[in-house]
Amino acid sequence: MAQRNRGIGDAEASDVVREVYAAANEMLGRVANLTRIIAHSPGIAKWWMPIVAAIRQPNAGATSDARLRNLAILKTSTLNGCRY
Repeated sequence: MAQRNRGIGDAEASDVVREVYAAANEMLGRVANLTRIIAHSPGIAKWWMPIVAAIRQPNAGATSDARLRNLAILKTSTLNGCRY
């Protein structure tokens, strides 16, 4: 059985991670599970949201078509047996 990493919850988040979570909530309306896993390394977590913004948010420089991006997410999820 594969080991699973537990994400960092809101109550146990450090100040840096709380800032990342606030940015995620503002940008996406939620904190993704991947973000909660990355939060185990606060130094990486603080750089994560600008990367997500650059990929997903047109006002942050994203140039990919939203429909094409969502199709890629669905395809990747399907190939990996993940529910999306």
